[in-house]
Amino acid sequence: MLRVDTDLVETGVVVRDRNGHAIAGLTQGDFNIFDDGKPREITAFSVETSTSARTPTFSPTDRTSTAVDTAAQQPVGKPVVEPRYVALLFDDVHTHQGDLNHARVAAERFVREALQPGDRVAIFTTSGTRSLAFTSVTAKLIDAVERLSAHPRMDENGMAPCPRITPYQAYLIVSLDITALQAAVDEAGACVGSPGSSGSGGLTTALAQGRVGQMVRVQAEQTWDQAKVISQGTLDAIRFVVDELAKMPGGRILLLASSGFLAGTLERDQSRVVDRALAANVVINALDAKGLFSGTPVRTPDQLENLTSLPMSTLIFEARTQLTAFETANDPLVNLAQSTGGLFFHNSNDLTPGYKELAAVPEVTYRLGIRPGEGGEGRYHKLQVKLTRPGAGLVQARRGYFAPSKGTEPVITPRQKLDREVAADAVRDDFPASVKVEEGKSKGGQPLLWVSLHVDLKQLSFTRRGEHRLQGLVFVTALLDAKGNVVTAKEGRMDLELTETTFARLTQTGVNARLSLEAPPGVYRLREVVQDAVEGKLAASNQDIRID
Repeated sequence: MLRVDTDLVETGVVVRDRNGHAIAGLTQGDFNIFDDGKPREITAFSVETSTSARTPTFSPTDRTSTAVDTAAQQPVGKPVVEPRYVALLFDDVHTHQGDLNHARVAAERFVREALQPGDRVAIFTTSGTRSLAFTSVTAKLIDAVERLSAHPRMDENGMAPCPRITPYQAYLIVSLDITALQAAVDEAGACVGSPGSSGSGGLTTALAQGRVGQMVRVQAEQTWDQAKVISQGTLDAIRFVVDELAKMPGGRILLLASSGFLAGTLERDQSRVVDRALAANVVINALDAKGLFSGTPVRTPDQLENLTSLPMSTLIFEARTQLTAFETANDPLVNLAQSTGGLFFHNSNDLTPGYKELAAVPEVTYRLGIRPGEGGEGRYHKLQVKLTRPGAGLVQARRGYFAPSKGTEPVITPRQKLDREVAADAVRDDFPASVKVEEGKSKGGQPLLWVSLHVDLKQLSFTRRGEHRLQGLVFVTALLDAKGNVVTAKEGRMDLELTETTFARLTQTGVNARLSLEAPPGVYRLREVVQDAVEGKLAASNQDIRID
């Protein structure tokens, strides 16, 4: 994805047909973006085809996956399937043991039956109590999954037995929902031993009612504060797994199994997770561990022990909000999946197909960028991506972003460094990279540039996993006009997973990449930027190009 504005808001977009398959062949003109209901100009656009499609590529003894042609990958040897990295993240903090058991059984079947050659799977939990590094050993994965158990950090009934204020009701009360507040106040008056319980004379004064109302508000605030901290921890755990996946070559899938959690005021935290996932090409897929919803009694007998009777206002409130509470808990799962081009599997008690379906990388992803609107700093913005031809497909895209306040300088990520370097004009030589340009013609007879790039690997650091050395290179090739505007650009990624023998050879020969650019006749500046994935080093160069 090419983003030349340091304040660019990026969204990954997947458009699916009725069968759930990603639709290819769309252009920038097929999309409209709305920021808080206002149309915005799309200032960056690119198309990514999955490099982890389940078709075989060729490699001698190791894997080198890339979105561009590379001399490091010649068609010799036997065909292998490009690696797919799947992180199974179990939300053992918010998921009941029964739901977790269902998710665990389905995950075991997925590991036993659905893994393909080249796949590697890791196990994580939001509580941090259990993890397993990426491996293809089925026995290790099964053992880790079988050991999973729930680790709740808060009673689902809230902080006090009476009145019962659940985290969802507490969220509504803090959000100034009068109905939720009144239901809790009425229940407080019916608690055994309260001033309003049977035989106590009832709440006879406005002062007494005011005290109960204040007590309920304090309890709701304390309940929501605790629930919010726990949800923030869950989002931090998701972000950690995204960062772990970002280090891996090949397709990157985060599969989150959860009963859902409340994140209604945590838009900033969700936006940070989405930004990191988009920057690392990590797709987040989510699975609702609750399964198919069925209307269960609002209260169990033991939850009524502390009440003289359940007030009608409380009964009506809980009956009306039971389904809404489940849907609200699913909101962050839907948001994270939709924002990264993933899927949300729900309303099914058979979770095994969900694991198989969600472990797939989208075949085609469209990357769109806009400049944030003026005057919206420090708050959450709602985004909506639509097709210019209604009904042409189902659009999956991020639902919003958090615009930082003026005067705040966010931490610069490696992805942002790359974006800024594309927009700059200075030469960078953190490591040697040379560019050669040749003119040609497309199949339609249009002017074409062939851009060949050679990268010397001697000055790059590699990480290790077992007997392999890992590194990744991101290439951005852009043509800019005299005003510095991008006319056309392409981005590719080369993921290296090398044996010691191949590593020794390629550090001597380097690696090559080649891609083509089409542009109308004119005078341009060719900007080539390469970034390594381990340390974020950059190489950047310029060439003046004339296309006749």
